[in-house]
Amino acid sequence: MKQRINVSFTFTSKEKLQPNSPVVKKLITAEPDNLQTYILKIWTYRSLIMTLAKRDLKAKYAQTGLGMIWTILQPITGLAIYTLFFQVILNLKTEQPYILFVLTGLICWNLFVNIFTQGSTSLMNAQELIRKLYFPKIILPFSKVITALVELTISAILLIAFLIAYKIPIGVAIVLAPIVILFVILLSLGLALIVSSLTVKNRDLHHIVPYLITFGIWFTPVFYPVTIIPEQYTKFLFLNPLAGLVQLFRTCILSESVISYAGLSLIVSFAIFSIGFLMFKRMEYDIADNI
Repeated sequence: MKQRINVSFTFTSKEKLQPNSPVVKKLITAEPDNLQTYILKIWTYRSLIMTLAKRDLKAKYAQTGLGMIWTILQPITGLAIYTLFFQVILNLKTEQPYILFVLTGLICWNLFVNIFTQGSTSLMNAQELIRKLYFPKIILPFSKVITALVELTISAILLIAFLIAYKIPIGVAIVLAPIVILFVILLSLGLALIVSSLTVKNRDLHHIVPYLITFGIWFTPVFYPVTIIPEQYTKFLFLNPLAGLVQLFRTCILSESVISYAGLSLIVSFAIFSIGFLMFKRMEYDIADNI
């Protein structure tokens, strides 16, 4: 049942209160915010997003000898393993140097994994903060995007260095790469919001996330080209929207050929984000009671 509270506010000047001073009454209800109000509220608390992101970065690299260097070692380690196994041992052929092929895939994959894994557990990891402070809870998974973008920037610098080293010509399509990255963010954040919404009341769903990450990379052309898959099965691969985004990102950076229906991943990614955002908004007011 909706609760209604009548609150009276008295507005006066600095002068002495007069007997006939106006009294303005404002009606406050327990109804959820509409979409516009909710978005404006998130924007009002935008500084908290940056504060939480800075805290996460400090906590992640605190008391480590190498600090941010670990962010560089992560993609380099992946490059070394995949190159050794798939190019050296299996002699896998790609349109561009294999090391660039893998790196472009890893940039999208690591961005997805960082936002999805950290965002989906952000509510559970901030229980004390939720109980003590009022703020739009959606800020918690949003802040994970900032930390992931820091690591993405370092990987992008590494990619530029390899492009120069291999003397790969950069086409005009590279200006579209940030748009593809934006949709990777929307996809990963949307999935994180959906999982967060569902796990508030069902904690068992948290165990699904590691399985999705473990097996998801095999259904994403990160370290193998789509051409090795029989043509009749290719369309099933692109049921995974991240597969299409990886292909589009490679097209922007390496001018590789892309399957036409990979572009559908843009629509699917936006749809998943929209669903996740609305689901999270709907359960926003139940979080504090169920955390």
